[in-house]
Order: sequence, then C-alpha cells, then structure tokens
Amino acid sequence: MRTLTLLLLLAGIAGAQEYPRWFLFQDQVQCKRKIVSVMRPPSLHRDSAVALAFRVGCDLLAKYTNVSVKGGQAFWTTEAGVSSMGASYTEVYDSSLNDLYQSTLKVLDTFIDKQKTIVLAGDSSSCTLNDQLKERFSVGKIKQPEWVEKLPDDTRCYYGVGSSEEFFYEPSSWQRAEHNAFMSLARTARSTVQSLQKKSVTESQDLFNEDVDVTLQNVEIIARWRDVKKKVFYVLARTQR
Repeated sequence: MRTLTLLLLLAGIAGAQEYPRWFLFQDQVQCKRKIVSVMRPPSLHRDSAVALAFRVGCDLLAKYTNVSVKGGQAFWTTEAGVSSMGASYTEVYDSSLNDLYQSTLKVLDTFIDKQKTIVLAGDSSSCTLNDQLKERFSVGKIKQPEWVEKLPDDTRCYYGVGSSEEFFYEPSSWQRAEHNAFMSLARTARSTVQSLQKKSVTESQDLFNEDVDVTLQNVEIIARWRDVKKKVFYVLARTQR
C-alpha cells in the first residue's frame, strides 16, 4: 500500500512537470494577437476556471499592447554587499482593450492538471495551432536554454528575463517570473541610474537610484523554462525597439 501511494505521488509530480509546446515556446504560435494566462486549477467547474483565465489573459494583453511604466528602485551598497531599499512603479494602460479582446479573441487551447489552468487565447482567424504545438513536453528533460544566462543578440528588439522561486501554488511562480521579465524589459528599454557616494574612515557606501520612464508596445512572452532541480521558473519577454 505504501509503495502504491509513493508511485501515485511520483506520477503526480511527473505530470505536473508536463506542459504543451505552445506554453514553453510561445513564439512558435503564429498569431496576430495571442496571450497565455496561468491560473489556479478548477475548484468546481472546468468551464469557470477557463473563463476566468481567459478574462485575466485579455486584461494582460491590454497591458502588453501599450503600457506606460514609471517609477524607480533604490539600492544601497557597502563593503558587505548590495541591498534593496524598496521599489515603487506605476503601470498605466487602456483597460478598455480588455473588453475588446474578450469580444474578438477565442480560447485556442487549454491545459489543466491538479496544479494549474493554462489558457491560450488568440485571434482564431489568424492563428495557426497544429498538433505539434499541442504536444506535451516534460520540462525536466529540456536543457537550460541559452537565454536564461545570455539574452538573444538582436538589434531589432529588447529582451528581458524574469525568474521566480517555487511557491506553494505553481501559477504564482509563473506569474511572478512573467512580471519580473516585464519589468526587466522596461528597465532595459529605458532606465537611468544615479549614484551618490558617501565615504567615511571606516567604510565606503553608495546609494544608487534606478529610475524607469518608458512606454512599451506589443510586449510578447516568447519562451518559458522551469529548472526542476533548483526549483526556479524563468520567462523570456520581448518588444521591438
């Protein structure tokens, strides 16, 4: 009995590490407009969970279409290392686009297991989603992508990588990694750093202020990867220069 329970547990863990190709390699989905959202698994009804994920995805796409990001973050550096002194950012976008996308986009595919609900939405008239893109991959068998440590060399686009630790609820990990990728993109596109150096007899201190003021258009999430051993989630974002 104990052996059977262990096998079922291991099978559940292995299943939780499977994802459709369109989720891990989102840029391979040929669409005029598309978005992927990751939410909690259905508590009662599958259709309700998918509908909620679709609405959240449409709002996310509204932000990615055209968003103004303003704010900054302060860092304090001493001989002991670098510490964050807090961050404050505002994101302004046309939320009315959410209603437009809910009326014009369709759910193209879904993936649901015990940990999450993943929905791919897009313009059904322009999107191509073949059986190969619906194929499931065990992420533990995928080698670490090069972009995790080195951004793509592309003079036409800005890129940003975001990561997250593993939370109790898996969707929180993917959401945090995607948000961090978005903020990395904003900082890469336009940020200024000011340094105020303070020195004393005993130690040298630096205060760095990083300010961001940028408008991003047509942000795309193009790839995801999960380091199963180290329990880290990664997302790669892109926008044109």
